[in-house]
Amino acid sequence: MKNTFKLISFFVLVMLMGSCSSDKNSLTKVYVLEYLKQREVERPLVFKNRMNPFFITSKEELNNAKEYYLKLYKEGYVKAVLRTDIPNPETSFRPYKVVLTEKAAPFILEKKERGVVYVRTIEFNAVDIKEIRILSDFKAEVDVVYKKTKTSFHNSKGRDISKSGKEYPEDTYIKTIDFIKNQTTNEWKHPIKVMF
Repeated sequence: MKNTFKLISFFVLVMLMGSCSSDKNSLTKVYVLEYLKQREVERPLVFKNRMNPFFITSKEELNNAKEYYLKLYKEGYVKAVLRTDIPNPETSFRPYKVVLTEKAAPFILEKKERGVVYVRTIEFNAVDIKEIRILSDFKAEVDVVYKKTKTSFHNSKGRDISKSGKEYPEDTYIKTIDFIKNQTTNEWKHPIKVMF
């Protein structure tokens, strides 16, 4: 009887240790939030704005620019420089080019030819996990709370509309995403990029 009790106790202990041995095997709120934050570093969830180069007649013209560029100019994100793409820019009708400053570098997502630059205007970050629903041994749905953060390049007069056409006027959003458990490594992963 004693041996049977010891055997059963040992079996229960092994089962408990096996089920708690790895956070990657269990889909917890802490694991999901850490995983999503790591993914955001690799592939940020952002809205971007295309900034085309334009030319002006004088540096003072930026003081009278449209509200969006005036704000960027006053905050030190854009400046006017003498053009280098033409000979004798002083004789040109528009000798100055408006360019981004070094202060804008953290917001630049990509640079294209002819001076076109894409800058980050809004970023979405996972801040909380509302609920985890395990659908099967290898699939789960997770309700994630995302917070919207506006950068200096956000146009306060514009609307926050994604590529899909959906508008995002609020500061927080709950998005349901799928997690799949890898049968080989036994780790929970979100297989695709989160889209807004």
